[in-house]
Amino acid sequence: MHIEKKDFVKILDFLNLSGLNIDKNFLPKPIGRGQSNPTFVIQDNNSNLKVLRMQPPGELVRGAHRVDREFIVLNALKEKNFIVPEPIFLCTEKSILGRDFYLMEFVEGSIYEDPFLIGVEKKSKSTIYKSLAKSLGCLHSFNIEELGIDFKKNPGFMKRNLGVWYNQIFSEEKEKDAEIEEIYSFVSKNLPDDSKISLLHGDYKLDNIVVGNDMECKAILDWELSSFGEPEADLSFQMINWLIPKDTLYGLGGEWHQSNLPSAQKFLTWYEEALGESVNIELLNLSCLYSLTKLFCILKGIENRIKGGNAASEDAMTKAQAAEGVKTVLLEAFGNYPNKLIVE
Repeated sequence: MHIEKKDFVKILDFLNLSGLNIDKNFLPKPIGRGQSNPTFVIQDNNSNLKVLRMQPPGELVRGAHRVDREFIVLNALKEKNFIVPEPIFLCTEKSILGRDFYLMEFVEGSIYEDPFLIGVEKKSKSTIYKSLAKSLGCLHSFNIEELGIDFKKNPGFMKRNLGVWYNQIFSEEKEKDAEIEEIYSFVSKNLPDDSKISLLHGDYKLDNIVVGNDMECKAILDWELSSFGEPEADLSFQMINWLIPKDTLYGLGGEWHQSNLPSAQKFLTWYEEALGESVNIELLNLSCLYSLTKLFCILKGIENRIKGGNAASEDAMTKAQAAEGVKTVLLEAFGNYPNKLIVE
């Protein structure tokens, strides 16, 4: 990931004209891994670090790479004193760069990619996961009518979202996967159309969180997929980590206990405390099937792109290889449903 010098100069000239004095001698440093929106650290003339985030070059898929959407969400949540970086400036004027970009605060801290938090003290592990759970519960507790975000408020998000992912992958498959088709049909039929809706992050996971020295979540990053929908969509995406085996994506499997990590039940309890209400366990378990099915479709899509020669990175290969492991977990979870899925 890099930014061409001519593009960087255009951005700096525009920001400086807008009253944002950026240091031209500080070369942009790419940050993040596998991000669809190129992201860089830059510096102002007072040596304060900032984050520059932009759409990728080239033709974009409709509705994708909505950095303007991210900026709107950051603004709304910052006004609620929620833990997001301070948004600074958004440019949607295509004559500048040909694509949108924005500037936000750089938040100092650590980002952990390993769900087992290797090298972190026992007490700190619990603190991180507790903060991860409570931050999500706090996010879902906001009254969407008071956020000032102009997103669609149609119930049935999970059903529509799963349909998009499933049809995107399996409409192109010459041979249908009968097992996945059965699960998809079951989940789609049983997901409710009238549940409570909240502001969703859309990709809530450990490595999208900046952790401070106190081991508390300090800032939540990457709001590209945010929307209004059932809070169980975000929550179940976290809970399935206790089903997925170790060394498969973010899986904890049954090895969380010996690694001094909290149980799924404990994570849920912390979440409910911040949310201010109890979670419907039946819907949560069904939502875990939703998240596992969606995750399998995402991984299958990466696998297809590799076969087509459109994705060859090490990260893509690792994710594609996880597809069969996730399918195994999904089949087992579906066989057990509604019993002994995540929590009783």
